[in-house]
Amino acid sequence: MRLQPRQELLSVWKAISRWCGSGQSFSWGDRAGRNSISDAELLLCLLLPPTKLPDIRYDRPDETKPDVCAALASFGSAVEIPQRVVRLIGEYLHDYTDPETGLPEFSGGGYLTTAPDDDREPTAEQRTLEVVDSYATSVVLTTAAIAFVRGYRRQVQRPSHREEIDRVEAAAQKRLTAAMAGLQRSFALSVFPGDSREGRALCETVNPEEGYSAELVARLRDSLGDVMAGLRELGSSMDEVDALLENRDLLFECGWSWGIVRDAEPVKTATTVYAQPGLAESAPYLYFTVVAVDGIRDLFSRETRLKGLLDEEQQSLARTLNLQWDLAQRYWSTIATFGEDRWPVEDMPWRTTDEEESDYYSLLVVSLVRRALVDRGAPDSDLARIARVLEDLADRGRIRRRPLAGDPALKLHHPGTWVALNGSELAGPDAPLLGWRLGELGTLLLSRALALAAQVNDHRLRARLLRLADEAWRHLEQRRLRDGRGTGLWDEAANVYPTLPRRGSPSWYHTTRVVQCMGTAADLIRGEPPPGMMLSDVASELLVEAEDVFDEEQLRGSGEGGPALRDSLSRQAIGLRRARRLLPTRPGTAASLILDVLRELDKLAAARESETGD
Repeated sequence: MRLQPRQELLSVWKAISRWCGSGQSFSWGDRAGRNSISDAELLLCLLLPPTKLPDIRYDRPDETKPDVCAALASFGSAVEIPQRVVRLIGEYLHDYTDPETGLPEFSGGGYLTTAPDDDREPTAEQRTLEVVDSYATSVVLTTAAIAFVRGYRRQVQRPSHREEIDRVEAAAQKRLTAAMAGLQRSFALSVFPGDSREGRALCETVNPEEGYSAELVARLRDSLGDVMAGLRELGSSMDEVDALLENRDLLFECGWSWGIVRDAEPVKTATTVYAQPGLAESAPYLYFTVVAVDGIRDLFSRETRLKGLLDEEQQSLARTLNLQWDLAQRYWSTIATFGEDRWPVEDMPWRTTDEEESDYYSLLVVSLVRRALVDRGAPDSDLARIARVLEDLADRGRIRRRPLAGDPALKLHHPGTWVALNGSELAGPDAPLLGWRLGELGTLLLSRALALAAQVNDHRLRARLLRLADEAWRHLEQRRLRDGRGTGLWDEAANVYPTLPRRGSPSWYHTTRVVQCMGTAADLIRGEPPPGMMLSDVASELLVEAEDVFDEEQLRGSGEGGPALRDSLSRQAIGLRRARRLLPTRPGTAASLILDVLRELDKLAAARESETGD
């Protein structure tokens, strides 16, 4: 694989050190300024890599490697690096806590923009609107931060420093609880008649040849029966759920809106009631659904469970989020793979129920389908269909192909797909409608290709996906900033597409997503590659022959010979035992060991023939 995670991650750390400056005068902002999301993304660039590559961890100063110290030299010595990171986490948690209420803030800040044809700026009230992206990013950040400070605390002896660590962990726990409550209150259910504009758009998406029909509505409802039943367990929007279950003419969508939905039920814990009013429409957005699904998954990871990162209140919230997460994945994977022939997700671009179309939406749907297929143990033939979609999207997005003059596909990279956040205009008088820019097509494609490659069993399909990942990484590698303090960070799309405007400064939004791709690549490298069937067959036949020849030598009494002969046969026995262990997962390595054994056994046979003259 072209991408080498360890070397690239250390390179990113060096670049962050250059851009952010010394540990005593740390600069947070990027091209979008400061907000609760971009600052969290910067911290994730520092905290996520050691969770994927323990060899570059820095929470144990005595074990910190020299190249890690060099990469984070602006933070100080091996002893000072974790101290500085703890303080940065504390600064972030303090800066995004409301001083009056004491509650964490999850505002979108500079990530919220007006429509391309609207020259107005978001109002001050709109800048403070809380968004799902901040909730989900905070879940990932706080779980990583809690794991980090707990590991580091064991290395600290000074009481004052241990007290600081305890304060940071308590603040991180508080933010995690608030983020989980925000995600729970942002889950959206939209119910509509099958013959409405939304219903007809959904029918045309899943069956473009026939479009709307009462028979198709009935089939869709039947395929989504378990999802509809699960919605009742959520305990909210019961009137809508009851109507949906009783009226056979209704269809629906579920997932995450852009923020807390209007009339969302309060979430109560032992210490706090999360009841801040929401403005978001009760309708799912593909982007925010994918972001929420990815963030919530961290709550159920093996590391989170084993380290006991969630307290009792958070575990209660996690149970509801787990149900929402499961329902959203099942809904979108069912819609995207509906029918017996061509799947809707294969018919690009994906069309939403508000009749918007984009290849970016297709890639978002692929993200949800991939997880659902793997979770239910789908065969490689189904995963191969997703691989073909990823390859097509790489071509359509001009990642593997040269763009045409004035190519509209370049808008996917800059300025990106603009998505209206309906309800944001209700934030105050004269408030414009706000939107969100979707622009990380390359990183999303790379991460999905790497994740899918780790999950397939067919070695040919895996090789195809790794080639696609190499091409996507080559594309992203070219998009690094090449001069100035931000050299080595992302994202400068004009390096690949000269007709696009140059930005000149880094984006933590893009850089963090590249770092996450590196973590996915590390997971792939650590995993066992699927054994090729032909290679496994060859290795098995070689093992049979080698064991037969070895047994013949034992039968001849070679094991009773001199010390050199006994040592040789002992080594061959060890080699055969190891080859037998490796055969199921690494047939190539097993074959190499077996060939070495056969070579040594043939030397014994040749020496014997020379002595006897045969």
